[in-house]
Amino acid sequence: RRRQVATSTETSEVKRSSRDAPQESSLFYHQDEVVPFVQVEELYEEFKTLITPDGFGDCVKAKTSTISWFGFPNIGQTCYMNSSLQSLLTLENFVKDFHCQKQVWCSAFDAQLIRKFMRIRDARTSTDPYSKMCLLQSFKEEISVKAPEFRRCEQNDAHEFLTSILNQIWALSPLLQDIAAYMGTGYTCPVESNLVFRVENIRTCKSCGTQSRRQEVLTNLSLDLVPGGCVEDMIQEYHKETMLEYKCECGGRTSCQKSYFKTLPKVLILHMKRFCFTSSYKLRKVQDSIKLERELLVSSKEDDACYSLVSVVSHLGNCGEAGHYICDGVHPDDHPDEPSDHWLTFNDAEISGTTGGSVCEQRKQTAYILFYKRQGFRAYALA
Repeated sequence: RRRQVATSTETSEVKRSSRDAPQESSLFYHQDEVVPFVQVEELYEEFKTLITPDGFGDCVKAKTSTISWFGFPNIGQTCYMNSSLQSLLTLENFVKDFHCQKQVWCSAFDAQLIRKFMRIRDARTSTDPYSKMCLLQSFKEEISVKAPEFRRCEQNDAHEFLTSILNQIWALSPLLQDIAAYMGTGYTCPVESNLVFRVENIRTCKSCGTQSRRQEVLTNLSLDLVPGGCVEDMIQEYHKETMLEYKCECGGRTSCQKSYFKTLPKVLILHMKRFCFTSSYKLRKVQDSIKLERELLVSSKEDDACYSLVSVVSHLGNCGEAGHYICDGVHPDDHPDEPSDHWLTFNDAEISGTTGGSVCEQRKQTAYILFYKRQGFRAYALA
């Protein structure tokens, strides 16, 4: 199912314009937009051979038919996209904030990315794989407008794709705020209200003690692996003082720098640095095992917060140039007040049940992106 599909999009790329008339042979017309799906039709023909009367194939290993509905078909080496989307859809408050402001982003034609994300969310429990293929292809094409590295049918990095999603949605804020003001209401970007945090970097000259401060605004934090260590150890390593070569006005050339959390988000996304370049500039995967913590205490200059693990994106395989992404996440029906430790493993269209404990044990060497939800914020079930 994950073979690379040869397409003719390089020579006959479809213009992304609502004014273009749909062509029956290569376009799918969906309300106000034209969505290319040259690859989708070919993939669907291959996927149909696996489909059983209930809409999914024998490859779906699930305890109930309902679980299998949550799967996303792979439309050509897109496990990185499927895993990223599944993790974001695990964040109930994040999704709910989009839904509550639908009137605003539905009024902006340029908010296509949000529209397509929410359509995928609405179709998440659909038993029609062809519909999902079209929506996923449409979302991928929209991301690729500003991030063309994701346009081709080739393997990509899940962290880079996830960051691109969040940055592109966040960049729509000024436009949507202006539209909201015109409508007599307000708009708060769900990325900013749920995922954004600030880090303060303090540089100190070793000669004269002069300090300079610089703040970074981030949606996720990249951490160096600590072999055999836990997530908290990696955060502490991030906070450690590092030496810098920096010429101060006093003439000193050595400074030290420390980084602190200035603020904390509702959902803390942590990226594990599992890939590095060798001396010959080849990408290598770091296989070090780490301890995944279900609960995480994080301190900032403003307050402390306790977080619970709700999703993990893992990279399977030993090679830095290839592999497969999957996502483990809390089951949508798992109630925050009475947690049952009911998790799901999202492996493209293949869905299976698991537990948070099993995920922490099985993903020690493969965990790549961790999603921690801050405790104390009410969770809303997906409608």
